[in-house]
Amino acid sequence: MTNDPAPFPVPIFVINLARDHARRDHMTASLARLDLHAEFVTAVDGRQALPPAYKAAYDPARALRTYGVPMWDTEIACFFSHRNLFDRMVAEGIEAALVLEDDIHMDPNLPGVVRDLMANPFQDWLVVRLDSKRTQLHQPPTDRFRGTQVAALPGGGTLHRLGTHVLGTGAYLIRREGAARMLAYSRRIFMPIDHTMDRFWENGIQPYVVRPFPVLQTHDFGSSTGVSKPDRRVGQPAGVRLRRRVQRALDGLRKRAFLMQRGG
Repeated sequence: MTNDPAPFPVPIFVINLARDHARRDHMTASLARLDLHAEFVTAVDGRQALPPAYKAAYDPARALRTYGVPMWDTEIACFFSHRNLFDRMVAEGIEAALVLEDDIHMDPNLPGVVRDLMANPFQDWLVVRLDSKRTQLHQPPTDRFRGTQVAALPGGGTLHRLGTHVLGTGAYLIRREGAARMLAYSRRIFMPIDHTMDRFWENGIQPYVVRPFPVLQTHDFGSSTGVSKPDRRVGQPAGVRLRRRVQRALDGLRKRAFLMQRGG
């Protein structure tokens, strides 16, 4: 009789630019420390010419109205790096997957968290975000950021349903239905991938997070999508600013209606 551990419950995909050997080495070593086996998936390189199909899928008018600024080519490329995985999940019938970007730090309890999530009786989620760029979600100051606890995990973590955006796609667990909804919603893209995933009142993917977050973004590597400029929206025409204010007001109303219908 052997004491081999059970197979990991989902495939693991790591999104990595072919030219970024340092990040690949970092993730290879990190995965080995956790005894995890992953497939490295070649990311779309936004610093090279984007394929015409990707450019054609970009909706610049909606980007200005909803995101507030034009998307960079690197943001479009990052979007399709994830979207291509969603397409593959649906085409190959992959029921669930762990998707990782290559600039993250994984806590040693990450494998246990994923096993616990897949085995837990509560299975109403489509996507569980395992990291977040929002400090309010790490240490919630109010119930809005705390969300509703829906499950306690054997390893000590807790699963929470949120009614606010998460930000960040460094690590997430996604079901095939979640991938299909993201594909349907992103036929025309207008925001970065994490912002788009957060629009739950339109895509139907209500946010779930695990606390404590088992993944954090590292600061050891430069940004592959470009450093966000705090003054990116400064100096825009009045018409652009007005359309964005109207869009944000409409989004707020639709978000509240969605949460009232779903019970928060």
